[in-house]
Order: sequence, then structure tokens, then C-alpha cells
Amino acid sequence: MTGKITLRRLPEFDGPPPAPVLDGARIHMSAGEAAPILNGGPWRFVAYLEFLPGTGAWRGNHYHEFKHETFYIVKGRLRGVFEDMDTGETLQLELAAGDLVTIAPRCAHAFAALEYAEAIEVSPLVYDASDAHPHVLAATR
Repeated sequence: MTGKITLRRLPEFDGPPPAPVLDGARIHMSAGEAAPILNGGPWRFVAYLEFLPGTGAWRGNHYHEFKHETFYIVKGRLRGVFEDMDTGETLQLELAAGDLVTIAPRCAHAFAALEYAEAIEVSPLVYDASDAHPHVLAATR
């Protein structure tokens, strides 16, 4: 698919990494996991999302003209469905804990739980409901 979707699986470390990692990592320690996800950037919108399995419900089924958004999957697994509004190209991805997916403007997207999942969404733009354009992706019908 076009460059409107970027998927990055964050590296994992058991214990402190040999050098500080501030641009994305999962660090497993006896006290629990630490995940420096992003470092720097003009983040103006941050949201927590929960995905419940067995509901058949999809989150999204829309696109944005202006908004770039990045999702960090904290736990669980999701199905992500994407459609480039300019080319019609589609992509389906299985996303899992530790994945960081960035979606460019004019890329329709929807997510459904494959198991209980949680994610954090960040964007450099404030949330603007008028920039969420409904578009039901064929794979979500």
C-alpha cells in the first residue's frame, strides 16, 4: 500500500537496554513494563482506547483530511483495516502489543478486537469532529 500507513514493531528488552532508548521500545523489568513510545513532537491530542472482543464492533470506519494519527497498542491484538482514499488500495494488518502504527490523512481506517486490547492514540492536531469523515470499509461490513 502507499506510504499512508507505517507499522513499526518496537524492540523488546529484558531488563535495561545497553543504552537509553527514547524513540520506541518495550523494556521488561521486575517492576513491570516501561515503554518510551515517542520522544519529541508536537502532540496536541492524546486518547486511551479500549477494544472489547466478541462484540463485532469496529472503531473508526472514517478518514481525516488533515489529521495524522499514531496508535500504540499497549496490550492485546487488533485487526486493522485501511483504505487509501486516493488510490483505493486496501490493507489488512494484525496489530499486537508493542506495535506503533501511523496513519496519514486520507487513509480510511477501522479496528476490531481479536482479543481484549488497549491502545493510546496521539496526534499533532487537536481533535476536530468536522475532520472525521465516515467511510465504512468493505472488510468491516
